[in-house]
Amino acid sequence: MDFLITNLISNDLKIIYLCIDEDDYAYSTKTRNMLSHSWKTSVHICALVKIPGVWDPFVKSYVEMLEFHGDQDGARKVLTNYAYDEKFPSNPNAHVYLYNFLKREKAPRAKLLSVLKILHELVPSHKLMLEFHKLLRKSEKEEHHKLGLVVLFRILDFAGCTKNITAWKYLAKYLRQILMENHLAWVQEEWNSRKNWWPIFHFSYFWAKSDWKEDRELACEKAFVAGILLGKGCRYFRYILKQDDQVLRKKIKQIKKSVKKYSVVSPGV
Repeated sequence: MDFLITNLISNDLKIIYLCIDEDDYAYSTKTRNMLSHSWKTSVHICALVKIPGVWDPFVKSYVEMLEFHGDQDGARKVLTNYAYDEKFPSNPNAHVYLYNFLKREKAPRAKLLSVLKILHELVPSHKLMLEFHKLLRKSEKEEHHKLGLVVLFRILDFAGCTKNITAWKYLAKYLRQILMENHLAWVQEEWNSRKNWWPIFHFSYFWAKSDWKEDRELACEKAFVAGILLGKGCRYFRYILKQDDQVLRKKIKQIKKSVKKYSVVSPGV
């Protein structure tokens, strides 16, 4: 039933687009009839999505129709209610839909951050969290800069994200930046809750060999993070530094130099 109704709305919109194209953007009788039919369908969908529940396909199609008719305010209201109405069950997709809509509208950064902050609490490993990190990094608030670090660590807590090279690149770059800005306490706060399991989860000798074989760029990013968090004695860090690669030789030297300068571990370790 869900599939039939959402397909009906989508097909209606496609036909409308075709009619408009064929008549040089002039509304033909066929187009007007189709618009009327689509709008009647939307009335039923409107009533449905007001009932507490998970109505993802209906909400997406209804919002698409509202946007097609130029009713941005109506679309925003539907998505806002779907995301924030306490009578509805918690639903990460509701916040994704609202965020994407606000992004299309070029909404202020503060609004985008507020939506992604809730999504972060619901699904810390969601693919939009990398975008959340970038927005936090651009903020002028120090609390947002700190949260930006939390977001990256939480992404990499999940097994499905261990090979996410973008997340590792962001973490490597951000660790260097915040340590240069003397925010050692931020790093220690995040690392203290992970120091007993991240070394095996991410930085074992096995993973060093595996990562170097599969993706050397990923291995280099992880080696830098490993060196920063565990010091030059980390087996992952030592293994990568011993590898000989003409393309990455300069990068590996830079990693060694940066770890020596910024590692949170005392030099003797």
